[in-house]
Amino acid sequence: MRVLRSKPAAIAGALALATTGFVAVTISNPGDADAAGSCITGDNYEQFTLPSGTLRYPAGGKYFKTSSKCRDINLGSGWSTSTNARAVKVCFKTAGCQDHRTNIPGGGTDTFRVVASNVKDGTQYYFKFYSYGKWNGVVAD
Repeated sequence: MRVLRSKPAAIAGALALATTGFVAVTISNPGDADAAGSCITGDNYEQFTLPSGTLRYPAGGKYFKTSSKCRDINLGSGWSTSTNARAVKVCFKTAGCQDHRTNIPGGGTDTFRVVASNVKDGTQYYFKFYSYGKWNGVVAD
């Protein structure tokens, strides 16, 4: 059954949703993370391995949490020269997944791509990959 609401009630509901459930994030054309500069340092990135047969990382309902060191979420292929390119989305605990994929180059070059910009500190997120197979990655946030 469809419920009709008055215009003021609909506006109030939209405002309540807008102020409570969303994460401040800007999605733009992803590119090299050169602008991130000093936020990608040895003490601010984490290497990880996406197991074969898995599309979500971290798995098991776990999340990464953004730090105050970077304003962006940066992702790169890891330390293995056999790492293939991957398409990935960032999914936020409170706001859902991005509407676009970012291609992360392979080759183990530690070339970072900005996959989400201007993300608030303490935001919980995970990566949704679009191909199976073991993959080594590096994240800096």
